[in-house]
Amino acid sequence: MVAALVLGVYAVAASLLLTRVLPRIAGLRRVPRVGILVWQSAVLSVLVAGALAAVALALPFLPLRFTLADAAGIPEVALVEHYATPFDPWPGIAALVVIASCGGTLAVRLVRDAFELARERRRQHESLLVVGTVHDDGFVVIEHDTPVVYCLPGGLGRTPAVVVSRAALDLLDEEERRLVLGHEQRHLTGRHHLALALGATLARTFGRVGPFAAAHREIAVLAEMDADDAARTARQRRTLAAALVTLGTGCRPEVALGAGDTAASVRVRRLVSTSAPRLGRGQGALAGLAVVTALAAPVSIAVAPAVETAVRDCCALVGRSS
Repeated sequence: MVAALVLGVYAVAASLLLTRVLPRIAGLRRVPRVGILVWQSAVLSVLVAGALAAVALALPFLPLRFTLADAAGIPEVALVEHYATPFDPWPGIAALVVIASCGGTLAVRLVRDAFELARERRRQHESLLVVGTVHDDGFVVIEHDTPVVYCLPGGLGRTPAVVVSRAALDLLDEEERRLVLGHEQRHLTGRHHLALALGATLARTFGRVGPFAAAHREIAVLAEMDADDAARTARQRRTLAAALVTLGTGCRPEVALGAGDTAASVRVRRLVSTSAPRLGRGQGALAGLAVVTALAAPVSIAVAPAVETAVRDCCALVGRSS
């Protein structure tokens, strides 16, 4: 029972970290690609902790207890004793029902949202065939008075498309246009739409406030910042910042990723005040350690009673033999 309680405390603490601490760590925005990975790992850690808490409560009557006892090299009775609760089996049954309900709801919404996104993107691609004109440089031009540039991911045999309105084409000079197109290509190659789609589904499933909503909001900003980093030199970054200001009044389809609408003012300040990020070995190692810790912590807590029992029995055997 102790493992389930500790996992519950861990899930609450990790949720508070997601909502109150991670958004204040400036380094995550300095290297946004790493920031996205850290946020995703933290969210996954909360989900895993919740699921393992339910499994820990139900372990005394789950077939999994036999496998875990064999892996730890301890008697099944000793394992059950460390995971048992005073009210067996009802806490475990209730926890499994809650987790199964949440997991089922999440799975259904993931599938439903994926189909809805695919249908809407297919509709957008079909519309572009009617109203769009392919430019010599490969992007699609639409006749629209609002300056807007966005990309539509591909799928189901459709090629990803970068869309530029006629107003944006008229307002942006050649270098600005090239950098904005590079921004959109970075969205596509980085598959940012997948991270955003997953984050949106988690936020809708588990509430529009709290850790999952916070993660979705921050990953949306980090995805734009990562795409901004396609501009490498100081001159390119200043030029892209000017283009973002020009496109700041634009709009785009909900299923698309645009250059000028998400946290534009923050991104402009970042572009003009910082150079393109370069991840050093120390920073990479620290980020990797944070990701591994976030994913390993709930698993370690869940199996700790079994490990403790195995170590104690091993020490007892050594003591008797000596």
